[in-house]
Amino acid sequence: MIITKLVLHNFGVYAGTNTFEFHGKKPVVLIGGMNGRGKTTFLEAVLLALYGASSFAYAEGHHSSYAQYLKNYVNREDGTNQSYIDLEFKVNPDDSETYLIHREWSAQGLRTGEQISATKNGEYSQFLTENWAMFIENILPSGLSSFFFFDGEKIAELAVESTSSQMKESIKALLGISVVDSLENDLRRILSKNIRLAQEGSDEHKLAELKSEKDAAEENLEKTDEEIANIQQQVDCETKALESKRAEYSSIGGDIVSQRQEMLHQKTVLTMQLDQINEDLITDASGDLPLALVQNLLWKIKGQAETAQNDKLNRLAIERINDFFEAYKAASSTDESDARQFVKFVSEQYPTSEAQSINLSDIATYQLRELLRQKLDADIIDAKKHLETRTDLQNKINEIEHYLAVEVDTQRLTELYSEISAAEKKIIELKAALRAAKEKRATLHGDVIRTTTAYNRFVEKYLKTLEVHDDGERIDKYIHQITSVLGEYRIRLQAQKIDVLAKTMTECYKRLADKKNLIEHIEMDENTLNLLYYNYDGNIVPKDSLSAGEKQLMVIALLWALGICSKKRLPVIIDTPLSRLDSNHRIALIKTYFPHASDQTIILSTDSEIDQHYYDLMKENVDDEYTLVYDDLSKSSSIISGYFPEEFK
Repeated sequence: MIITKLVLHNFGVYAGTNTFEFHGKKPVVLIGGMNGRGKTTFLEAVLLALYGASSFAYAEGHHSSYAQYLKNYVNREDGTNQSYIDLEFKVNPDDSETYLIHREWSAQGLRTGEQISATKNGEYSQFLTENWAMFIENILPSGLSSFFFFDGEKIAELAVESTSSQMKESIKALLGISVVDSLENDLRRILSKNIRLAQEGSDEHKLAELKSEKDAAEENLEKTDEEIANIQQQVDCETKALESKRAEYSSIGGDIVSQRQEMLHQKTVLTMQLDQINEDLITDASGDLPLALVQNLLWKIKGQAETAQNDKLNRLAIERINDFFEAYKAASSTDESDARQFVKFVSEQYPTSEAQSINLSDIATYQLRELLRQKLDADIIDAKKHLETRTDLQNKINEIEHYLAVEVDTQRLTELYSEISAAEKKIIELKAALRAAKEKRATLHGDVIRTTTAYNRFVEKYLKTLEVHDDGERIDKYIHQITSVLGEYRIRLQAQKIDVLAKTMTECYKRLADKKNLIEHIEMDENTLNLLYYNYDGNIVPKDSLSAGEKQLMVIALLWALGICSKKRLPVIIDTPLSRLDSNHRIALIKTYFPHASDQTIILSTDSEIDQHYYDLMKENVDDEYTLVYDDLSKSSSIISGYFPEEFK
């Protein structure tokens, strides 16, 4: 995947329309800017364009909803309150197919709605637009995006940690182990629910506590305000969770299911049109069109036929003249020698052709002449149009069949649909409860109703728990058995997959490290996924003995290895890449990692990270260069060509 263009319009610190174009002739793209000029915004724009609500930048943020996230990024300098992002890329560097995703939104009204459109080779694609999440997940899954788009400061923080749980979770996602963890978490939730129900049902004192709460509610109106704040928080959380489920539903092909009947109908219509075109071609073939194969022969026949026709006319003319001469001679007594000489002259001037003659009638000769003059050429043009139309129809049918052949996990879709329906229902219930809670503030009876409802529900729950107690014990037994099997399966699965990753990481680290004799090889514990470093004596090198820069190089080597093991030709974007590294390690990254990390490595750096010295070292591998310039009056950034062109020349 190669990014060829990024357009930011009124996005974040970027006012107006700002266009980054990347030509891809060399592997490194260098974008410079001082702090606060828009480097991190560039990274988030790429993630937003690709993933929307599934972007890890949004997931890690503290936004109440995706709509609020979009609204916060609207630059209001020109007063339009309109923003959009265009991201153009090629899936394969050597491929001619170009894709563009356009996301647009407005902050004018109370609701911030996003509109997206996708194009392929400059033509709008409704299928890609409606199924973009699924399409991009097949190219670069959002769960793996942090391996390729990352912040150097976060890498430095990971390097300092004694145990990087975040990195372990990423490794599990890459190795496919996180699916097992998800299953275990689901089983634990079921087990916890059963335990909680049993505890709640067995706690008879809870009934008395709820009764006390109901009595206290009559004396304390302030509890209503706490209830309103709590419900509002639940609405925000459930809304964010619902957006995530909808994005996953779309990414695994949920939208394509609803389009299947329409696509089948389109295929039927196109097939009928294709059959009609084939019939038209058969009609063409049954007419004059096959004569185009012998067109040169027809021209030769036409010439011979016209010659024969002229000979025939000449003979008739001479015969007619002889007849007139005989009649003249019989009727006149004058000397006919002059007239005979004239007849002889005419006969000599128009002799009969000795060439092979074609005995065609005048009508046939006329038809042959008209056929060669215009009709045959018209038939050829018409047949070519039919062939082009047939090819176009067949391509459209093939494209639809390709989409119809996409495998869809119907079981997971059904589960997600049920979860989405339940989440929507829950949000509706929460919003209804929120309105009810605001109304309850007016009277003391509101709190009485709320606590009385909670009391009655607990009573019902208590009675229900007594009925399902036996089922819960059986479920708990099976869950413990399954959890034990899953634990052993995870260890075996990890043992099979981490060996290649550890070897690749060893190779990457040796290419980066300055002290190449310190670490001989790297291993990963198959149970904990902890990294173990061995020297040439076979002894473990404690992580604490590594410098901060070496630890950071170790994390970068792991990211590099994960990118290689993913076997995906994807771009790498690094924000603040040289944080906390000494000069030797910086040179290692500049000369070894940046040119080989990917077919396209986009570096977002300040002038102090990559200064004149480092710029000169990496110049031979740098293709496109941009600098982010900040305007104090408009409080916004724009872009210029070159990397700090006034300083680095």
